[in-house]
Amino acid sequence: MKITDFDIKISPENVCAFLDADKTGELYEEILEELEEMLPQAYDMIRPAALLEFGSLEGYSVEADGKKIKEALFGIYTVGERMSTWAAGYFAEGDYLRGMLADAIADDCLFQMDRKMEQTVISLCRKKGRGIAGRAEAPQDIPMSVQKRAWEVTRASEEGIGITGSYMYDPVKTVCQVYLLDENTKRYHPEHDCSRYPNVACRRRKLPSVQITVMTENGEITVSGRKKDSLLTTLREHDIFIPAVCAGRGVCGKCAVRFVEGVTPVTEKDKLFFTKEKLEEGYRLSCCAYPQHSCTVVVNESVENRFFVLADDADSGLEKSAPSDMENNYGIAADIGTTTIAMQMIRMPEMITAGVYTDINRQRAYGADVISRIEASNTGKKEELKNSIRRQLKEGITSLTKDKDGVVKQMIIGGNTAMIHLLMGYSCETLGVYPFTPVNISAIHTSYGEMFGKGEYDFDITICPGISAYVGGDITAGLYALDFDKMERPCALIDLGTNGEMAVGCRDKLLVTSTAAGPAFEGGNIVCGTGSIPGAVCGVDITGDQVKLRTIGDEVPSGICGTGVIEAVYELKKSGIIDETGLMEEPYFDEGFLLYGGGTEIRLYQKDIREIQLAKSAVRAGFETLLLRYGITYNEIDRIYIAGGFGHQMNAAKAADIGLLPKECLDRITAAGNTCLRGITAYLSDDAAELRMRDLAEKAEEVQLSNDRQFQELYMEYMYFE
Repeated sequence: MKITDFDIKISPENVCAFLDADKTGELYEEILEELEEMLPQAYDMIRPAALLEFGSLEGYSVEADGKKIKEALFGIYTVGERMSTWAAGYFAEGDYLRGMLADAIADDCLFQMDRKMEQTVISLCRKKGRGIAGRAEAPQDIPMSVQKRAWEVTRASEEGIGITGSYMYDPVKTVCQVYLLDENTKRYHPEHDCSRYPNVACRRRKLPSVQITVMTENGEITVSGRKKDSLLTTLREHDIFIPAVCAGRGVCGKCAVRFVEGVTPVTEKDKLFFTKEKLEEGYRLSCCAYPQHSCTVVVNESVENRFFVLADDADSGLEKSAPSDMENNYGIAADIGTTTIAMQMIRMPEMITAGVYTDINRQRAYGADVISRIEASNTGKKEELKNSIRRQLKEGITSLTKDKDGVVKQMIIGGNTAMIHLLMGYSCETLGVYPFTPVNISAIHTSYGEMFGKGEYDFDITICPGISAYVGGDITAGLYALDFDKMERPCALIDLGTNGEMAVGCRDKLLVTSTAAGPAFEGGNIVCGTGSIPGAVCGVDITGDQVKLRTIGDEVPSGICGTGVIEAVYELKKSGIIDETGLMEEPYFDEGFLLYGGGTEIRLYQKDIREIQLAKSAVRAGFETLLLRYGITYNEIDRIYIAGGFGHQMNAAKAADIGLLPKECLDRITAAGNTCLRGITAYLSDDAAELRMRDLAEKAEEVQLSNDRQFQELYMEYMYFE
């Protein structure tokens, strides 16, 4: 395997550290100034490449845990010949400062490559059914001759990398990695441990790894973490999903784990979410836990993994396929949502559903909303986020095609602009700041091999065009599915998620906008909130002192989801427990209102009321601003389509009563299901689909709300429950 896609960002701090250039030193500013001048040329010189291949360790005596290691994953990482020549040129000219800086830049690049390759290495080993017992370093752990073994196994000579008689590589800035493999697939320790080596003055010296045993419903796995990293960060890096709605800021309480051994100290944030008894039992927020010694933690993955995902199979009119002895051609439609992923496999040309795959978007571990993930991408997590979603799509493809005869011909992907940027590995630096400029919102044409690497599949992939930075291809697909380009009278499409996207128009005119609703509609930032999982309270009725609850799947209540919060707020308002300002009366202001007093107590708190007020006022004000810009009233709207799982479960009358939707339009509100998935599924059989989507995207005019005075006034107005 050869990898060249590295997002290298040279760190002046790291480069100076390699040169022992301390900030307090007399020459620090001069060195930094020289470095800044060199950086543009440095980026032009870097040609990073990583070569990986499995091979034998026959002839080498290497042990791990008292067992001889017979197999390794060999890696050769290089920054290329141009970088080495550049550095050597400065030395030849007598410019020793620039020569040393160029050399240090190359070292920084190699360290970054090493770090970025960890997840790739782990993924390759998992696929092969091997664990990583550790990493051998030459000459400390293994003879230098192993570098020739790695050079031969990876066929590095074909990439222009040479080797000397003393086993040194040419270009000089090329390193060898030897990952020791064993049959214990529950451990992956690819990191170099500097504690075993004598150079204690090394500025890049790493702390010893901390061994963390993670217990999930699927068994145990042992991973290594860095002492400086939170448990949440370590779990993310090893692709162990854990929800973190607040992106690890310690304010949502969703990333809870239980320490069985090696419990970390209690933090002030832990005290906000756990009782004294729970703390004594070892419960901690993983984002606030920094293991310094080996430990064992229990992670409950089952809850989030059962997230209700609307695949639109029931609403689309497509039938389940019957077994067939004939070879079939298939198409795959994939909706990448901020919270969930939904995929359908369609038998062509009959357009019969051959399978459905749904899952929670594991990028949720980096935050529930797109802003959190944009921030994560911009702070060094771009590759992790890209690899995370690509792994999930690949898993979905594998699941859908399992035991199927036939060939996949095409895959269509829809998603909001941020999700597509993360999927493609685009920079998100301009998405989160005004004027919110995306890298690319046009239709993207690629292939399975280009996106996932060479494998058993070979088919084209098309990604739907978006409209703007915050109105993406999922809305374009929805507008196409609902035939907005053929409508004679204005209709509205509202997608209620973490980012409230909406459109108003018909074939003659189309306006779109988005508003930051936040994660409240999906149970985020709600004290007892949860996603749409079995057991989530989705309906509430209060009569006197009697509280009746409905849960998803009719299971025992385990939390409250967005539709449950909407209904609870409606019922509390009706009962007079909250007033028109959203203020809860005593004693509920401090204690919250008890909805369920079983094993898992569920209460609605004043904080939760405020969260739903913010969300509903943002959506309602955004929608009304669109109508004003369009120049029409509620009476002129032919139909309002509510997209997504939230709309599918929502009681429209109760939502209208608290001001989320206009009461005047209740008879024209329709739950439209997963309109994105419906649109990209239809794309598979419509030769005109791409042209129609492109025309819709080009016709749509975006209304910016951030500086809109009218929107601000409406936003404040709709905060009230009147």
